[in-house]
Amino acid sequence: MSTNRPFIVIAILLVCALSWAQQPQQPAEPDEGETPDILAIVDGTAVNSDELWWYMEQTAAGRLLDDFIVRHLIMREAEREGVKVGSPQVDEALERVRGQYPSAVAFRRWLHQTGQTEKGLRMQLQQDLLVEALLNKRMGLTDEGVREYYDTHLAEFTEPARVHLLDIVTLTVHDAFMASERLAAGEDFAAVAREMSHDPTAQEGGDRGWVEPDDVLCENVAEVVFAMSEGQISDPVDCGDHFHVFLAREVEPKRQIPFEVAEPTVVERIHEVRGISEELYIALLKRRAQIDVRWDAAEYLADVYKDERAIKVVVDGERLELAVPPVLLASGNLLIPAQPVLEAMGAEVMWQPEGGVIEASRDGVELRLIRGVPILGAGGEEVEMREAPRIEGDTLLMPPREPIEALGGELLWNRAENTLYVTSRPEADEVDEQ
Repeated sequence: MSTNRPFIVIAILLVCALSWAQQPQQPAEPDEGETPDILAIVDGTAVNSDELWWYMEQTAAGRLLDDFIVRHLIMREAEREGVKVGSPQVDEALERVRGQYPSAVAFRRWLHQTGQTEKGLRMQLQQDLLVEALLNKRMGLTDEGVREYYDTHLAEFTEPARVHLLDIVTLTVHDAFMASERLAAGEDFAAVAREMSHDPTAQEGGDRGWVEPDDVLCENVAEVVFAMSEGQISDPVDCGDHFHVFLAREVEPKRQIPFEVAEPTVVERIHEVRGISEELYIALLKRRAQIDVRWDAAEYLADVYKDERAIKVVVDGERLELAVPPVLLASGNLLIPAQPVLEAMGAEVMWQPEGGVIEASRDGVELRLIRGVPILGAGGEEVEMREAPRIEGDTLLMPPREPIEALGGELLWNRAENTLYVTSRPEADEVDEQ
């Protein structure tokens, strides 16, 4: 039998996971006539595919199923929107990842350390590119728009100056000048560093590798190092309790990143500026989908997905635990529980359930909300609201904007996060920032 079968089995079982009803408590016995694939021999003991599947259920079922559901949602959305990503695009993205490592061995080591295979990485890159394309389509972002953002924000897409730096660290100014004299006499910098430097880099001949302005060792270093030319040796630099003598082995000035290289980062920056990200977009897809988790090993995902669909209210950075959830009406207007939100804003609230009336006050401003009446009494004035308050259970739900603003608060609806953010005292935040 093929040794690829366990991984095919895992994929098939993930697809069919919604029909599973029992989680095994130990590796299942193989059906009569079937023999599990042997995946490895460890000290003479076979590790088989059934044991691997059982272990996966115990340790990673939820994560794997969630990843697979996300992939399914993205593929389905891409098909619906007519968005495609070809092999050349994936190849290019893979080469960019490979290019971050000095050798093929280093790249494979990174794959191993992160628990990935190259095929798995290709799948992830394809998924990332599909999400990027879907976001671009959603925002009406074109190739021309990406180029325009780059051209008008060139300063955001630069590589800082950097120096390949060798360093001798001494504890006294006398030793620093002694090192300088030996170097001026023609001795090898690395040899002097190994002998005189009081720094862990002494073993490597003082080699600190490439450093950038933000990597400064003390206040005086950046000014000295980034004024040096290639091959130059510095005078001793005083850092208070120790001294440095530097060699600028190589110098690269600050440079503009070409558009062709910067393009993926430009797209990410545009998404960031517009307040959307891959994570938030995936959350939108999950919230829109009907997901029924039936695999006992991953049953907790049902609560996770339920929470992601729930409308959340955050007041001054604290998420409120609401007995009655907010309601999004067919009109697109939102109703939220009045009493807990107003109290979280620091108002004194009186609830009269028999009449469906809430009276609240803060800082001399009095509010009055009445069930079924789309008029807010606020500070002696009447303010028309978008919706009339209504009762759910024993809770009065109110449209948020007019009451919150009447108390001097601010609110922001984040559709991507399905969250209403309320700031009870914006002026206090401004004072804190100052």
